[in-house]
Amino acid sequence: MNSPDTQVQELRRQLKQLLEAAHANERKLDRFDALERRLIAVDSMEELVHLLLVECRQEFGLDAAELWLLDVDDELRRALPALPMVRTPRLLDGHGPLRSLFGAVRVTRLIAPGPDEALLREAFAPEAGVRSAALLPLIRQGLLIGSLHFGSRDPERYDSSSGTKFLDRLAAIAAISIESMLNRERLRRAGMTDGLTGVHNRRYFDHRSLIEFSQAVRHRYPLACLFLDIDHFKAINDGHGHPAGDEVLRQVGGLILRTLRTGDLAARYGGEEFIVLLPRTDRDGAREVAERIRLQVQDAPFITPEGGTLRATVSVGLAMLPAGATNFATLLDLADRALYAAKRAGRNRTLGDDELSAATATAS
Repeated sequence: MNSPDTQVQELRRQLKQLLEAAHANERKLDRFDALERRLIAVDSMEELVHLLLVECRQEFGLDAAELWLLDVDDELRRALPALPMVRTPRLLDGHGPLRSLFGAVRVTRLIAPGPDEALLREAFAPEAGVRSAALLPLIRQGLLIGSLHFGSRDPERYDSSSGTKFLDRLAAIAAISIESMLNRERLRRAGMTDGLTGVHNRRYFDHRSLIEFSQAVRHRYPLACLFLDIDHFKAINDGHGHPAGDEVLRQVGGLILRTLRTGDLAARYGGEEFIVLLPRTDRDGAREVAERIRLQVQDAPFITPEGGTLRATVSVGLAMLPAGATNFATLLDLADRALYAAKRAGRNRTLGDDELSAATATAS
């Protein structure tokens, strides 16, 4: 039988362990509280992603962090910045990967070596070497919109017997922040986007083009400009009605957007004209993009509001920012002149500013 002194020492040891555990939980609560406050206060999707994937990993001593987000309508692809981020989320075009992780039970899952270990290979890149993980479902208004994954090389870090209270709360705050950023992006885009075609409007282009021009001049990289005009657009309106003309504009805008890379800029310049800026793109690359758009428009059966189809083509003027140019208007003028020459030369073609002399001679 233990002596009274031994029992007292054991009680003191247990009390010390309880106090240490309480202090550890208090520190953990403080860290989570600070993180939640920052999530609520973020100003951009870029900041939000950086906080979840970079700063969370550093703050909590993680070996890996992943963010999966459902993006069926490409809203997030448009919301994420054009410049590369330190870490980027995985954007999903369907629910399949999320169902694979959570099934019908959309609760935080703690995965360690054992029956569910295969999920670690789905949730993280193999080179991460993750041995245990917390998979947090992101849910808004009853819908699963993504998942946040925290991984560790320590197989005991996320034991299935551990509590998930802090993680559940973090997932809820992260989901709210993502939805808030999307709503803010929708409002922002409403003032910068052409309501009919979905591409940027003239106001946004005039602002962004000056930034792209100054960047190209400062860093001495090529900047290409494409001016596109729908051929015989008045005849489409006269022959099929203005609703059909609007539908052609909308579908052409969609074809242009699907052709471009992240970082390229497309806008409706006015009427049936579109304009595209291609940073860091040489003449051959710009011509390839222009021809891809032109051929897609030429081959597309445009669906009218009545369910019929019609055909349309575009003419494209291509120009490169000249060496020594002092303003963006120089590039714009060259692309405009090339477009005019393409239309005079017979339409449904791409003509570059380097071909203007020959095109003028042919036309005359």
